[in-house]
Amino acid sequence: MALTKKQSEMDVDKWIKSEQAGRDMCGEFEFCANCDKEVENPCAKALSAYNKQSKAVKSAEKPARTCGRKSKKA
Repeated sequence: MALTKKQSEMDVDKWIKSEQAGRDMCGEFEFCANCDKEVENPCAKALSAYNKQSKAVKSAEKPARTCGRKSKKA
């Protein structure tokens, strides 16, 4: 149910942006790389996959944590 609601919201947003651009914006967003137009709620699923990938990349980019102790300066 949440995907259907998100898809509806995204459809409205995509329609508005398409009107503003004067062309169909389907396939033009960053998350569209994850799109499978054959499935139900393709935009919502593509956005979900995109967000998961982005989160994984961000956590992989974080520096390793140290013990948290500050070193003493001489």
